[in-house]
Amino acid sequence: MATPDGAPASFSIHPDLLLSVLDDATALVDGRGRVRLTNPRMDRLFASEEGTRLLPFFERQGAFRLLPTSVLEGAALAAARGIEDVLAGARERLELDLGAPGSSLLAIACAVDGGRGALVRVRLRTAEEEHRARCAEVVEAMQLGLYVYRLEDSQGGEAGLRCVYGNPAAEQLTQRPTAKFVGKLLDEDSSVPRQRGLIDRYVEVVHEQKTVDIDYMTTDSKTGKDAAWAIKAFPLSGQCIGSIFEDVTKQQETEQSLRSTSQFLDSILDNIPMMIFIKDAKDLRYIHINKYMEEQFTSPIGSWLGHTDYDIFPTETADEFVAADRAVFGGRTIVDIPEESVPSYGTGVRLCHTRKIPLYDEAGEPLFLIGMSEDITDRKSAEDAKRREFVLLETQTKLMELVRQLSTPLLPLAKGVLVAPLVGQMDEARGQHFMEALLAGIQHHQAETVLIDITGVPSIDASVAEQLLRATRAAGLLGTETALVGVSPDVARTIVDLGVDFGALVTYADLRAGMRGAEEARRRRIAARAGKGQGRPSPRM
Repeated sequence: MATPDGAPASFSIHPDLLLSVLDDATALVDGRGRVRLTNPRMDRLFASEEGTRLLPFFERQGAFRLLPTSVLEGAALAAARGIEDVLAGARERLELDLGAPGSSLLAIACAVDGGRGALVRVRLRTAEEEHRARCAEVVEAMQLGLYVYRLEDSQGGEAGLRCVYGNPAAEQLTQRPTAKFVGKLLDEDSSVPRQRGLIDRYVEVVHEQKTVDIDYMTTDSKTGKDAAWAIKAFPLSGQCIGSIFEDVTKQQETEQSLRSTSQFLDSILDNIPMMIFIKDAKDLRYIHINKYMEEQFTSPIGSWLGHTDYDIFPTETADEFVAADRAVFGGRTIVDIPEESVPSYGTGVRLCHTRKIPLYDEAGEPLFLIGMSEDITDRKSAEDAKRREFVLLETQTKLMELVRQLSTPLLPLAKGVLVAPLVGQMDEARGQHFMEALLAGIQHHQAETVLIDITGVPSIDASVAEQLLRATRAAGLLGTETALVGVSPDVARTIVDLGVDFGALVTYADLRAGMRGAEEARRRRIAARAGKGQGRPSPRM
């Protein structure tokens, strides 16, 4: 500093006073590198690990002095060399970055005890300063837009909000230069923010000192396209608010598309006449069921979603379901369960045909289990009823056949002789069956004589008599003689009264007489055949 006449000014300040008014850590170093005086902040720095690392001083015999450069490196080495230059008169001033964020060293030549010395000041960024600097870096680098507004009264008496800061992301998101926006009122260029209530919400944040979330819409004046913004407004000191915002237009469009797709898929699933459910693979909790399943179990969807099988079914049933689900993921394939019992509220146990499909992520980890279950209870009951009906009909058919066989037995009592005993009432159906059985028995046994024993027939009518006649005529066509055995007086009287012609039919009083007659007829046939053989000319030799 110079006097008005240009001569250098001469003044001095006591070192203790000088160091006491300096906020930075400061030390007075003499020409031999000894620290002669320090302020409290430098004392604390010397005693700290950070001071030991950054500063080229060491303590010996209770005093600090400059370290030799041969034992130093990095920033401490550069500081020692610079201070030595100042002490040696090679330079008057040293400014050095110590390498740590916000840390620097300043050494200025001065007089100490009549010799050359140096005033060494070390500036280190405090933790608070470091925090502020980091916050500022985050705000500048973050991808969310940030505006800071200060509340003030506008000319019309209404509360106004003047922009005092905007980060780079705000400019990028709004496509508006921050420099043109900072310093202006929020509604200075457009009344839309006030009309849509944005300013009122911001004022509320300042007055009530609370954070609010705001959904806000803007319309591009050039393209007419709407944009959706998610805003978080929070109070700051000095009647200011911060407004962090992001463009959520695409997000909302995507969410709307997903909602539409979800509604579409839900509509499809709800109209499929099968029970469809989806479980989370992690703990097998239900995350979706369709409307058909809700109706089948007569239980609201809320009783399913978020619950496991153990919350809904008996423990034994739940154990079976969970084991089957785990097996699906273990096998990594679709599992078909043709029939499983499922307890149902109000309708008892239902039989279901279920298919379970596992879904995996790109890494092959299980995500979801999809189940499709068809209630086959009614169909199964119908099939079982039909099966029982078939078995019953088959049994009845076999029984009727057995009854018919028992009602018209054919007994081969002697060679070429069949006895057909008839028992009980005769009707048209039985008569038809008798004729069929008689002809089949004649052919099977090669019978020459058939004795129809009607001892057990209590009565006979014209239709039955006619069937007996047809049976005997049919047997005659096969070369078999037929005789009636055991004609009772009542049956004989009925035959006469009906006028049925049995004149050509041989009759016997009982089966014994019939057997004698059959044996005599057999001998006659043998004799007749033998006589015919004697009258036949011998073949030429």
